[in-house]
Amino acid sequence: MPDEQPLKRWFPRRKVSLPCWVSWQDRQAPARAIDVSYAGVGILLSEAVDVNVEVLIQVPEGIQLRVRPLYLERENNESYHIGCKIEFIERGEQQWMNLCYVPRW
Repeated sequence: MPDEQPLKRWFPRRKVSLPCWVSWQDRQAPARAIDVSYAGVGILLSEAVDVNVEVLIQVPEGIQLRVRPLYLERENNESYHIGCKIEFIERGEQQWMNLCYVPRW
């Protein structure tokens, strides 16, 4: 079909707005997941996270992800956008797959 446009990413992002908890080293903070894919997750957090540490993200519905932060961007004066690569889905793999599903039409 000539009108179809290929997706730019292997796993396209899906925009969401979900509350979550982020834990790293000896810290835990509330955050918001703003985009998800099978390979990664973007979160908004009120404080910066060292991109060299392993992070645990807990999302509602029993989803628990072990991730590695890849980048940190200042979103506004109050929050940071942290892009993370999923290293391991500890709990809720099927729920995560359902959440990340992006129909291709």
